[in-house]
Amino acid sequence: MMVIKKKFDFTLYSSKFLRYLKRKNYSDETLKGYNKDLLKFAKYLNGLYEGSILTQDISKNDILDYLDYLREDKMYKVNSVSRNLSTLKSFFKFLVYELDFKDNPAEKIRTPKSYIPLPQVLDVDEIKCLLDHAKTHSMFYYTLISLIYFTGTRITAARTLKKENIDFRNETLYFPYIKGGRDLYLPLHPKLSTVLRELLEYTQQNGSEYVFQSPKFINRPISAADVRHNLRKVAKAAGIKKRVTAHILRHSVATHLTLLGVDQTYIAAILGHVDLRSTKRYQHLQVDNLRNAVEKLT
Repeated sequence: MMVIKKKFDFTLYSSKFLRYLKRKNYSDETLKGYNKDLLKFAKYLNGLYEGSILTQDISKNDILDYLDYLREDKMYKVNSVSRNLSTLKSFFKFLVYELDFKDNPAEKIRTPKSYIPLPQVLDVDEIKCLLDHAKTHSMFYYTLISLIYFTGTRITAARTLKKENIDFRNETLYFPYIKGGRDLYLPLHPKLSTVLRELLEYTQQNGSEYVFQSPKFINRPISAADVRHNLRKVAKAAGIKKRVTAHILRHSVATHLTLLGVDQTYIAAILGHVDLRSTKRYQHLQVDNLRNAVEKLT
């Protein structure tokens, strides 16, 4: 009797999922992350079943075994395991809701509880030093780093900002896409308004719709890799020993606003957080800031 092996179709459905996310305007960074996680799971399944399992036959136990493999064999930390599970939950949810799969094997798997500590942020003096050296580095990156700090925005939203979305008359910025497919309006900080005006005056004839144009392509934004590389160069020139990324600048904004007593609801609105729990992580800073006052009691 001939045994017919099942065709391994997981990568086919992975591609459908990624195309779906792209249509939903998910960022390139997010797509790369999902793709990396799905390729890893595909490799595990392929090895486990020798290429003979259909996506519809993947079980809850397959996923649980995979999570154990990440923890025990690959020595992944809890946060990394949680991220991989989150990817699989989104993937199987897509199969059920968009492609009419019957079951979602990841649906009832609990996400491991994890504590994500706040990164070491830059203090106000370090931010000033960073911006001073960015000004020496180039007007382009001085403006870009100022934008990230004075809006607390993510790297993708910052580098893809279009000229048409700056409203100097009303002193506002419009980000048509932030994480989760939402849009966001923010007020223009006076210092940011000044440097943006200067950059746009200097680049008004470059033919690009983007504020931060790619040096290689007329109508493409600067790449995330170029932003990271130059941010590291500026931080090194400034003598800052801490790790400096766009994400850390974002955390620095939240930290500084918290210590200035700004309400967490306003900070959440600035950062584009829908869930206030993302912002409440900073509340302990207000308590720490009161410690010296409390300790004066005798």
